[in-house]
Amino acid sequence: MYFLLKEIDTNSLSFKFLNWTSIPFDNTLTKIQQVILLLSILFMIPSCQSDDIVSKKDEELNLELEQLYKSSPLVGFSVSIVDDNDVLYQNSFGYADTKEDKKYTEYTTQAIASISKTVIALALMKAVEQEKLDLDTDINQYLPFEVKHPHYLEKPITIRHLATHTSGIKGVQEIDYRSYIFENLSEIDLSIYPPESKPFFDFVKANVDIDDATYLEKALAIDGEWYDVSNFSMNAPGEKYEYSNIASNLAAYVIEHATGISYEEYTHLYIFKPLEMNTTSWGKDNITADTHATLYLNKDLEIPNYTRITVASGELTTNNSDFNRYFIEMIKGYNGKGKLLSTEHYKEIFTPQATHEEIKDTKGGLFWIINNKGNIEHSGGGLGIVTSCLFNPTTNKGYYFMTNILEDAVLNPDVSTPINKILETLDIYMDKY
Repeated sequence: MYFLLKEIDTNSLSFKFLNWTSIPFDNTLTKIQQVILLLSILFMIPSCQSDDIVSKKDEELNLELEQLYKSSPLVGFSVSIVDDNDVLYQNSFGYADTKEDKKYTEYTTQAIASISKTVIALALMKAVEQEKLDLDTDINQYLPFEVKHPHYLEKPITIRHLATHTSGIKGVQEIDYRSYIFENLSEIDLSIYPPESKPFFDFVKANVDIDDATYLEKALAIDGEWYDVSNFSMNAPGEKYEYSNIASNLAAYVIEHATGISYEEYTHLYIFKPLEMNTTSWGKDNITADTHATLYLNKDLEIPNYTRITVASGELTTNNSDFNRYFIEMIKGYNGKGKLLSTEHYKEIFTPQATHEEIKDTKGGLFWIINNKGNIEHSGGGLGIVTSCLFNPTTNKGYYFMTNILEDAVLNPDVSTPINKILETLDIYMDKY
C-alpha cells in the first residue's frame, strides 16, 4: 500500500494521508523514494517551526530596540546576541554620521574603549603558551626602563599584577589625558562645546605625538618627565584592585619586548588574522573613512577627530561583525574549545585571580570581570564611545553593544538610562534564543 501526504498541520504535527491503490508502478515514486520524501518533510517541520519562532523573537526584539532608540538621545548603535557557535541576532539602529545621513550598520567601525583590554589578556596567554613570558615574573625582566613601586621597592610588580589591576600603578586622569592627540584642534571653534569641557581641551592642546614607549617611560620611570610618587597607590602590588589604563598599556608593552615584535603586529598575527577579523585594527590604521563612525558629545555635537598615543587599553577599532568572531572564540575558549589557545591557557584567563596567592583583591580573571551573577563581562567608555559585552558561562550565550556617543554624568547625563535599558533588554532576550 502506498501513501501520499495530503495535509500537514504544523501546529499539532498531525498528518492526513491519501490512500493510494491501483496506481501503476512506473507512474509513481518507488517505495524507497516515497519514504525518503516523507522523512525529509518530517525533519523539515521542526526546522520551519524553529525559524518561525526565531523570526518572531527577532521582530519583538527589533521593535523594543527601535522604541528605545527613538526615545533616547543616542545617535546610533549596533547590537548582537551570540552563543559559542554562531550569531543568533544582530541589528543596528540610527546613524554613524547624521550630517552625511550615514546609517549605523554591523560593518560600522569605531574604537571600542576598554573592551580592548581583553585582547591584552589573550595576547599575554599566547606569549605564555609560546614560553616567551611568565605571568609571575618581575616586569623589569622584560622592560628597557625600570618600573618600581616607590612605596614597596623590594616587592616586584609582575605581569599578573598588571593584568588584574593590582599593580599599585594608579589610573591618573592627567596621565590618561596626555595620550589624546587631536587633529587641527587650533582650527576648531571650541566655544560651541559646553564650558565643562574647556579644562580638558585646554589641557590636551599642549600634547605632543610621541610613541607609546616614550609615553610610558615619561610616566612610570623614576627619572621620567611626568613621574610622581602619587602615580602609585599606598597599597603593595597584589593587595588592592585599582583600575588603571596605563598599567594595561604597560602589559601590552611587556608583550612587545618579550616577543620581539610590536603589540599591533603580534595581535594581528595571532588573533585577528586567524579569526578573519579583516576590518579590525589598532587606532585608525587601515580603517576607511566611509565605514568609520563619527563620534558625538551629544546628538547634535560632533567630537573633533583624535587619536591616542597608547592604543592597547582602549583603541581597538572594529565593527559588530568582526567583534562577534572574537566574542564567539572567547566563549569557545572558556569551554576549552577555542582555536587560539590551549584549554589550559584559556582557563587561566577566566579563572578568578583572587584564588592566586599573590592576588588579594581583584574583580575576575585576567582583565575580564566576573560579576556577582557569575557572568563574564567587560565594558568600555571613552570620548564618544560606549561599549559592553557579557556572556553567561552556563548557557554559553552573550550580548554585545556599541554606540558612538559620550556617556558622562555632567556633559551628557541623559545617555546612561537608555543604554542601561538596552543592555537589560539584551540580557532578557539572550536567554530566549
